[in-house]
Amino acid sequence: MIRNTVAGFSRRSVQRMSKTVSTIRCITATTSFTAKRFISDKPNEVFTKLTNGNDPNRDAFFKYTWGSWLKNDKQQKEKRFTKFSIEGLNSILNDIYIQSNEMAKIPDGKILPPVFNRNLTVSLVNNVIPKNVGKVNPNEKVQVTTMTSIHEGKHHRIYKIDTNLNKAFVLRIPYPLENENTLSYRIRSEVATMDFAELKLGMKVPKIFCYGINSLNPVRQPFVLQEFIEGDLLMKDWDPLMEDGSPNQEKFENVIKQVSAFQSKLISLKLNAFGSLYFNNDFKDKDDKEFAQGKMYDDETNPDLQSRWKIGPSVERCLWRNKSHLDFQKQMRPFLGPWSIKSPMDIIKNNGLLEAENAKMRLALKEAGSSPEVVDSQTLKEQVTTFENLAKIAPDLFNVKTKAIPNMQELLSPRLFHPDLDPMNIIVNKESQEAYLLDFEGACTKPFILQNSPQFIAYEGPKIYDLKEDIKDFDKLSDAEKVQYQFMFKRTRNQHKWEKKLNENNPPLITAVAPPVKLLRSPYIAAVERKTEEEYLLIDESLLQLKEVWDIFAQNGLVNQNKFPLNFTKEDVERHVKDLQKLHEKLISTPFAATQGWIPQDMFDHLLKSGTLVKQEDGNYIVAKPEPTK
Repeated sequence: MIRNTVAGFSRRSVQRMSKTVSTIRCITATTSFTAKRFISDKPNEVFTKLTNGNDPNRDAFFKYTWGSWLKNDKQQKEKRFTKFSIEGLNSILNDIYIQSNEMAKIPDGKILPPVFNRNLTVSLVNNVIPKNVGKVNPNEKVQVTTMTSIHEGKHHRIYKIDTNLNKAFVLRIPYPLENENTLSYRIRSEVATMDFAELKLGMKVPKIFCYGINSLNPVRQPFVLQEFIEGDLLMKDWDPLMEDGSPNQEKFENVIKQVSAFQSKLISLKLNAFGSLYFNNDFKDKDDKEFAQGKMYDDETNPDLQSRWKIGPSVERCLWRNKSHLDFQKQMRPFLGPWSIKSPMDIIKNNGLLEAENAKMRLALKEAGSSPEVVDSQTLKEQVTTFENLAKIAPDLFNVKTKAIPNMQELLSPRLFHPDLDPMNIIVNKESQEAYLLDFEGACTKPFILQNSPQFIAYEGPKIYDLKEDIKDFDKLSDAEKVQYQFMFKRTRNQHKWEKKLNENNPPLITAVAPPVKLLRSPYIAAVERKTEEEYLLIDESLLQLKEVWDIFAQNGLVNQNKFPLNFTKEDVERHVKDLQKLHEKLISTPFAATQGWIPQDMFDHLLKSGTLVKQEDGNYIVAKPEPTK
């Protein structure tokens, strides 16, 4: 797998010079923040011995470099330091090579279960075959020859590993932003889900060879070692503001076709519970075993796949994000599922209860003077109310027996959901031209009626289907006004094309995108996609919008209660309007608020050099106010 270096990011490589000189060279190069990739003429070089794991020069390779933060920059980068053992990686590669030779004796078509190794790693021996792993000369050990940092994402760092096997691998190291327990669940579920996607759903995904769920393995970090795929990201062809009839039209249509094809495969199989996927052998906990009893899906005829996977606790990001204050077994585990196929709305209810519990705990710590968090107490109090409201309304949001929504039982059945279904997460193989869906982090099973459109295509703003017909006197508007309406038109067009493709591929599920259904799930979607402390207000906004139309929905049998289940006073509504307005003003007036203060590194350097950014005594940065014009 490769993710192309994109605008605003830097690149590093580490290279072993020869078989006789055990030295690696760190090369640091920067890219321009313009749309065109640029490598500097004179990259910085640092040399370090391959055998010296304590060489401080080596640390430069593991530091986060793709951006900086306006506040707490040093701490944010320290959280993303991904130092691992190169010697340990060599050891694991040699173990995999030995396993590949053993797998050569296994009959073709035989699917073996994962092997739990003594070094606290797990091998997917079904993928560890000579064709995938490569071959070294007789009596030669496997060695890393070149390492390149190719992506520093939101949740993990990706390294390309070249070896004397004449094969390249990808090493994924998650940032230590969360505790090892959280990372353990995430990695185990992601690997099992990718295994399921390939073996059962027939999807193209990178083959995973080995993984470790904590730092006790030879790599000294949680990791995933997987197949490297040479190619370009599908995002290269995505032009969301393309004019109709443009030369890029065919590429534009192909992006939607490719992403929709992946979605179609993900939702093709109805499962038997809501939660996330794991390997059967992952269930050692007594409570997990109780939940995991029974088949994950019906009518499996391949004995090698029977009982290979189970559904366990959901690893959807919203359920784990910022939950370090909670005791896992007592305060988190009861809300993570899995949930019975008979109780689809428990997903929403438990999300609300868990977030309310989390806000209460954070508030208690803050009031006791034991919390360094900058969020104010009033915001946490408001969050408690909002999430308790979400939990309260959850059982009534959808009438699961309604006849007003066609194919309701199909819409409620458990189907696989990928949270990053996006052209940025799809690579087109350079040789075969086949598209591969990359990391599956946070994947879970939930009803299709609760699955929102992918982020790259979703649009909740005003809909414009025809500029001339929908906008009165469009030709007479100013250029600035035309640009605004054209933006709305193109976003509407993009989502319409996505929904049209959904209807072509999965017609029984098309009512999931009907406006009333979107409105009913909107409070839950706002909770799932919440990124900042203040965005609980978007959940409140969705609840208030539902209040206005609840009577009509009740008359048509869409909801369970005739009366809206929540009480909002006039004062509540007035306060909400003011707070929401403040949030919008903050987003408009605060530079980089949408990225929580993160800035691509070369853009950051440029702004700092130009004086647009100013460093303060406390180490934080502010955006300088422009000089008033005379």
